[in-house]
Amino acid sequence: MRKSPYTVAFYCADQNLHRDRSRGITHYTRELLTHLRDTEVANLVTLVSRSSFAVPEGIAQIALPFASDWLPGRLLADHLHPLIAPRIEADIWHYPKGFLPMGFQVKARKVGSVADVMLQRDADHHPESRSRAAFAYWLAMLRHSLSHLDLVLTLTEFSRQDILRFCDRHRIKAPPIVVAYVGVTVSDLNAQAFPAKGDYVLHLASHLPHKATGWLLQQWARLSELATNLPELRLVGTLDESAAERLSKMKNVRFTPPLPRQELGEMMAGARALLLPSEIEGFGIPAVEAYLLRTPVAYVKETAVEEVIGEGTPGGFYHNFDSFRQAVADVLELDPTLIATKGAELGRRFTWENCVRFTVGGYAKLL
Repeated sequence: MRKSPYTVAFYCADQNLHRDRSRGITHYTRELLTHLRDTEVANLVTLVSRSSFAVPEGIAQIALPFASDWLPGRLLADHLHPLIAPRIEADIWHYPKGFLPMGFQVKARKVGSVADVMLQRDADHHPESRSRAAFAYWLAMLRHSLSHLDLVLTLTEFSRQDILRFCDRHRIKAPPIVVAYVGVTVSDLNAQAFPAKGDYVLHLASHLPHKATGWLLQQWARLSELATNLPELRLVGTLDESAAERLSKMKNVRFTPPLPRQELGEMMAGARALLLPSEIEGFGIPAVEAYLLRTPVAYVKETAVEEVIGEGTPGGFYHNFDSFRQAVADVLELDPTLIATKGAELGRRFTWENCVRFTVGGYAKLL
């Protein structure tokens, strides 16, 4: 019989917000913990380090006696915490980053959140994005973790299928996988203001190759040669050297370094469209945020983004110029009423209450 309430321990010592490549995992962890705490469906305890992010108030914390934002400390925390951490009595251990220690494991059932297997795609298509040693280490960690997890939580059906293909490729018996779509909220982005649209489109620029910022600039330069009435292209984020050089030669394009969330939301709300050319996403939160702010999205077809905002939603394109040009035209002409309707639909679907329900349903399979 299931214990009620049961105890879930979250391993958070590997999340150092000031060092991590992606802050999305920490946002996911913080929101999930907050909403699990509020439902009171389980007792919660977290294992942190001296440098990892601050968990929400009201949740028990046990701290390792060292920082994990430097390599020796991180390796010590990741691989030896089952031995060196104070004893934690838990029915389930949840690893939000999805990586288990090599060697000795905790005795409880183990759940890992695996948003995607983008690491494998980067190794196949963008080997320059990490060192060979880094790819070897993290791919080994992913294979090991998927081999030993009792349950995987992922964000979309697209990602679930990608994980299954990864397991098949590496001859791993896939663990049970539950899709627990994350919640998306823009309450802190002035969602009620809905400013008048400016004559610009927005792209969240990134130096990461799968985000395709360089590809977008190439297509926009070509489109600018054919159309005289294009809106301004605004990029917010980071650029690699090649993209920065290309941008310096373009007109009617503005680049801004990363902005605070409030300012970014205001810019997104004022844009005529969000351009999201990512080759792959685990979910695509910016696409939902944009629609909640009544800004339509041009996105890559046959990705998780298409699954999330709905197959057939205007603005889908493939990675070729003609398809991209048509998608831009489609979103710029989209009826504001249809945009608002889509935003309301996505707001109802992607709530943290729903994410908690799917997550707790996953936990129940192990109790």
